[in-house]
Amino acid sequence: MAGAGFLALGWGWWSYPLPEGSEANHPVVYLDSDGREIATFHGVNGRYQIWLPLDRIPPTVVGAVIAAEDRRFMNHLGVDFLAIGRAALDKARGGDVVRGASTITQQLARGLFLNRERTWARKAREVGIAFLLERRYSKERILEAYLNTVYLGQERDAAVLGVAAGARHLMGKDISLLRLDEAALLAAAIRAPNRVYSGEEAVVRGRRDRVLTAMAAQGVAAEPEVKLAMARPLRAPATAPSRAPWFVEVAREEATRRVVSGAAAVRLTTSLDRQLQETAEAAVRDLLTRAERSRKGLTPGMLQAAVIAMEPSTGRIRALVGGRPNTTTEYNHAVTARRQPGSLFKPLVYLAAFESRGDRLTAASVVSDEPIVIPATGGDWAPHNIDGRFHGPVTIRRALEESLNVPAALVAQEVGMRQVVRVAQAMGVESRLAAVPSLALGTSEVTLMEMTTAFATLANGGLRVRPTTLDDAGPQATLQQSPPSPRVVSAESAFIVTHLMRGVMRRGTGGSSARWGLQDITAGKTGTTDGLRDAWFIGYTPDLVIGVWVGADDGRSIGMTGSDIALPIWATVMQSAVRRAPPKQFTPPSGIVMASVESGTGRRACGSDTAINEAFRLGSEPPPCQTFADAPVVKDIVQWFRGIFR
Repeated sequence: MAGAGFLALGWGWWSYPLPEGSEANHPVVYLDSDGREIATFHGVNGRYQIWLPLDRIPPTVVGAVIAAEDRRFMNHLGVDFLAIGRAALDKARGGDVVRGASTITQQLARGLFLNRERTWARKAREVGIAFLLERRYSKERILEAYLNTVYLGQERDAAVLGVAAGARHLMGKDISLLRLDEAALLAAAIRAPNRVYSGEEAVVRGRRDRVLTAMAAQGVAAEPEVKLAMARPLRAPATAPSRAPWFVEVAREEATRRVVSGAAAVRLTTSLDRQLQETAEAAVRDLLTRAERSRKGLTPGMLQAAVIAMEPSTGRIRALVGGRPNTTTEYNHAVTARRQPGSLFKPLVYLAAFESRGDRLTAASVVSDEPIVIPATGGDWAPHNIDGRFHGPVTIRRALEESLNVPAALVAQEVGMRQVVRVAQAMGVESRLAAVPSLALGTSEVTLMEMTTAFATLANGGLRVRPTTLDDAGPQATLQQSPPSPRVVSAESAFIVTHLMRGVMRRGTGGSSARWGLQDITAGKTGTTDGLRDAWFIGYTPDLVIGVWVGADDGRSIGMTGSDIALPIWATVMQSAVRRAPPKQFTPPSGIVMASVESGTGRRACGSDTAINEAFRLGSEPPPCQTFADAPVVKDIVQWFRGIFR
């Protein structure tokens, strides 16, 4: 068996080339908008890897790895027969074998060129390749390759390779910032990376401390420093710098479609705002945990959420959270999960109405909120409001601000369900929409990305927004340009709906935004589905749109509305954004006139205490308010008196 293994080696040393950071192994480096590295992937296989030259890896990390894995690395020729004998003796005594018999060179050979089968033939091949590597490459070159390719865990669908990526994955730190105890823990994690913070603490601490002891024995670390490092607790990073795995997943998919590469190595600058991403991840993690602790019927880990932040003028995605941080789920709820949007869909219904009936339907038009039965395929449909009450004649503004169901259903019937579908799809909703009466209340399933895109198109004045994660491919490659943004609805209709949703924030279901000081600078809408299964909120300024979805993966009721749970997450992220960069004001287009109307009737206000400044398409505004002197009878009397005294 051993002979067969050696014969299979081949005699050319060139048969086993070591990878390099600059070698043609197709590394793709993703940078955030400030030029800081997020992740590196190689070829088609998912890898989270940050390649560093040996001289940029801290000496404490290098020393810790050698102490943990191969203390005689600088002295052997690829195989350490002394270590093999020592490991065999330890095993015969029944002890805990902390140091294995495989050298760093053998581990590198196994990781790069061999599979994981446990046979004598594979072991013989491993030994042979290790000898060849030692003859062809320097110790420094072998060590650099090992430190950059050693497996240190799993980041969603990507293997975490190398100590630089491992430091971020396990410690939440740049490798240059690791303390001595963390360097030792990183080295100890090579044997069992998934047990660093999930395994038995005493065992993990013991392995770390043995590495520290070995470092002291080899002169890599001083005794006082080692004692201080041993006294430090094992503690998971509280706020690890975001690597934005959900965002990177979307960026990688976009890169496969748009990057035209002329070289092996590609550096892609993305649209990711690292600070906003970290805020969004923290908001999801903290607010979901708080809700599960405080509400009956919710169990730990039951809730899931997604967040998307997007620039409406460019479509750049500034932050994307596809699920609950620090969980093992592979599902990207932001772009994949299709759920009913509920009342979040209503702005698109009114948008379709203003586009096709804008000459006679305005935000001040009065519609009925009374019990009604609408014929539908499969049986009649009787919409009702979430509180079970009806409010009689209401303006469209009040209907949207209070998220009333009957007015939305009636307006959709007047416009036609096919027109509603056409407008929604033009705005960015690509999922199939059933042209049935209940669509007005958001019964067709959509994704958060689609709805955020639709609201971004509203914020962009009716010009279709195309989401993107990529800003620049650098000198090594080019990006295929996206098609220009077409106008899909008029600027006037888009502004009227935006102006209505500003009222949602001030007086309607988004009124709790006042707690964060956002009620006067944002427009937005809540969404809640039947049975309280899905909670949504999407709100925006002229500069940024943020969409949030919260629910349970199994579709059970979460017992909360969009304003209960989705809005607080949204507000936390939006508040962070506007504090850093105050937003522009909403500005009406040239085809819009503003007029003061009575909130209850929609008629021109004549000194009313309940007047609202409403947006109208030019020519559709209500007639001017008549004073007593303007009344026809009064005018006739005045004219008669004037005739007498002529």
